[in-house]
Order: sequence, then structure tokens, then C-alpha cells
Amino acid sequence: MALKIKMLILDYDLSSVINDVDFYEAFCSALREVGRNCLNFDEFSVLLESDLLREYVSRYISEDAFWRRFRQLYVSRHSYPRRGLRELLIQVKRFGVKVAVLSGRETHPEYIWWDLRRHGLDELVDDVVTMHDLNTLFLREEFLFDKSPIIEYVKKKHGVIGDFVCIGDYVSDYYSCVKSGGLFIGIGSEVRIGVLKKAGTQLTATDFYEVLMRLQELGFLA
Repeated sequence: MALKIKMLILDYDLSSVINDVDFYEAFCSALREVGRNCLNFDEFSVLLESDLLREYVSRYISEDAFWRRFRQLYVSRHSYPRRGLRELLIQVKRFGVKVAVLSGRETHPEYIWWDLRRHGLDELVDDVVTMHDLNTLFLREEFLFDKSPIIEYVKKKHGVIGDFVCIGDYVSDYYSCVKSGGLFIGIGSEVRIGVLKKAGTQLTATDFYEVLMRLQELGFLA
């Protein structure tokens, strides 16, 4: 078996782990800071899955300012790994593939390292980079939640020149990956996958067991 990819880039929140409660807490905190009451969790979940939270926010306040504050408040408290994550990481690490976890949060990467240690996954990950690192590395995003600068940074840091695969649940994850020259696999619920397909995503999976299947179908694990 010869694995052909050099790096696997995993989006963290709502992709590698299920942590919609953490998302909800940060979302509500950001709303309260601007004097707005929060939605109940069920209403929030429908908008989140359908990628309509940004439209909801833009009715009341500056969208960019809100989401930048939101991502500063987003920390790990209630996460659990998506099905098959450990098995995927074990499989790719056997072949020396670098694994980088990226997050749209603007909180310190140590929050995610802490979460990975809690789940016993930290030794299967080579690096964690968040939007917090944009400032310390003097990088700039071209659009909100543009991860392409930190994708380029982490590739260069680990000497990755060849092919790489990104896995994420959000449209900006797809745009960031393609912009950086990677192959993208969308992950999430059927509703979420429908949103990603509308944006142009061709490869999708509902969990990491399916991701392994996609990689095998593409010849990366053959």
C-alpha cells in the first residue's frame, strides 16, 4: 500500500468533532454583547444546518464584526469526536501522513490541544492552527473564515509540497482548500452536505469511515 497524499488538513469544529453546543454558547454570547436575545437551541440548529445563521445575524448587526467576536468566544467544552475519526487518524499516520487540525476560531490553539488530549487524539495530530495565528503570523484572510493563509503556513512549516486533502463542513472550508490547491471532502449531515454540494463540493461523507472509503476510491489508500 502506498499513500499518495502528504498531508491531511482537518477542520475541527463541527467537522472533526461534534460541538454544536459550544457553537451555540459562543453565538449566544456574541448576540448578548450587542443587546440581542438568543434563539432557542432548536431554532439555532435548523439555521446552523442550513447555513442560514449569517442571514439571521445580518438583519440586526454588522456581520463581519459579529462573527469576528463570535470566533473569539468559541472554546471547547462539550465536544465529542465524529464517528470514525480515530480510525482515520490511525490509518493515515501509519503511512507517515502529516495531520494538521485547523479552526476558524480566533481562540488560542491550546484550547483545541486540550480537547484533543481529552479525547486521546493529540498524539495522532502533528499541528493545530487557528485564526488566532493570523495575527501572530501577520497573515490576512481575503474573506471571512478564509483558512487559505493558515493552510499555506502549515504546509510550508511541515515541508509539504505534494498533494493534500482537506476535510470540512463549511462552504468557506471548501473555498479555502480549493484556493490552496487541495482536494476537498465535505463532511456533515445530509442537510449540510446539500449546502456544500450547492457550493460545488463533489466529494462528501457523513462520517470518517466514509472519508476512508473516499480516499480508497481515489487510490490514495491502495
